[in-house]
Amino acid sequence: MPFSTPKSRFRLPLIICAALLLVFSLLSLSLKKSSALKKVEAVVVSLTAPGLKALAAVEDSLKRVWHGYVYLVGVQKENERLRRRLAEAVQREAKHQETLLALKRLEALLELKRNLALPVIGCRVVAYDPSLWSRAVIIDQGRSHGVAVGQAVVAPAGIVGRVVEAYPDYAKVMLIVDRNSGADALVQRTRVRGILQGRGGNRCSLEYVPKNADVRVGDLVLASGLGGVYPQGLVFGKVTKADKKGPGVFQKVEVTPTVDLASLEEVLVVKTAKLAFSP
Repeated sequence: MPFSTPKSRFRLPLIICAALLLVFSLLSLSLKKSSALKKVEAVVVSLTAPGLKALAAVEDSLKRVWHGYVYLVGVQKENERLRRRLAEAVQREAKHQETLLALKRLEALLELKRNLALPVIGCRVVAYDPSLWSRAVIIDQGRSHGVAVGQAVVAPAGIVGRVVEAYPDYAKVMLIVDRNSGADALVQRTRVRGILQGRGGNRCSLEYVPKNADVRVGDLVLASGLGGVYPQGLVFGKVTKADKKGPGVFQKVEVTPTVDLASLEEVLVVKTAKLAFSP
């Protein structure tokens, strides 16, 4: 590509300016109605008109590009402002929804407290036990708040577990699905008794239920009140499997907790479980 000198760079604009000057001069002379000048004028206009038209088109294009650029810059700023306002609105809505959900949970806990008619301690779950061999949570109340080993921990949907370690300001709660958890239980519909045993994951089993006992899928399994840990009548879970065809004299009964143990937030620690639950 040849290198353009400063002179060659300005040559085309100078030629166009000279042509424009010539056209204007001829136009002024044409007012004298000279036929010779009009012929020359026609030739010059014919030669220069395409160039002038092209220059006008370029000018229009540049104007459109410039106005379009200015418009797009304004639109971009407006979009950024609207995006910021939308993000702020989303955050406010999220906080509002969290407040409503927390209010509903607290209302449910208050209702549970009234139904229990027992002294309780409100707690928040602050951590889950990371061990692969146990299912437990840490709550933010301990011995200094009246929490003691062996106390039951409940939620509005049912039984959560029991306190197995108590520290000054925190406590460890073993969930009912822990393999070391066991409690006397009964089937609400038929009063069939058994031992609710944790099986890990999110399931339990009702052990020592005879094959001839009437247990069906969907039956509620409740705390019997024996053992003095869990208040009588509180719900452990629902029967999700009742197999009477296996070997042995007992049927295989699987129970799924009614409490979502994987998303606990607020719970109540029952300071005594000697009284019955008032439904």
